[in-house]
Amino acid sequence: MKRLVRHFLIVHTVMLFAAGFGVWYILKIFSPDTLIDAYFVLPLFFYITGLVFIFIMMKMPKDNPKEIVNMYMLLRVIKVFTGVAIITLYWFLDKEQIRSFAIIFIIFYLIYLGIETYIYMKIEMYLKEEQKKNNPVKKKYLEDR
Repeated sequence: MKRLVRHFLIVHTVMLFAAGFGVWYILKIFSPDTLIDAYFVLPLFFYITGLVFIFIMMKMPKDNPKEIVNMYMLLRVIKVFTGVAIITLYWFLDKEQIRSFAIIFIIFYLIYLGIETYIYMKIEMYLKEEQKKNNPVKKKYLEDR
């Protein structure tokens, strides 16, 4: 399990660093007027929420798949509301760049949706493997069919 968490942390960090630098570089080259002053807030927000997601999902009891799905959906809703709150706060602080901020936020949200989906799929695969190891009778029954 610790190895899996370490893998998620490495993938999460590398992907967000690459996405953060990549989006910044693309904006700097192709659309410098779209680049915002508080750009660092966006990758930082997704990095922190991703860490929370990873640690909460790893602490969940693994024997109830419905509870895991419910927690995943709850974390998604919390992330959306937190994102809306950050966009609203930025709107109050800097009305001139809110359009660029919102567009870049959506770009990061879509990128991170892919990363988060990968992590969730890996968690599900890990849980299925653990279930096969822990229930050899059920596994044998399923193989005989």
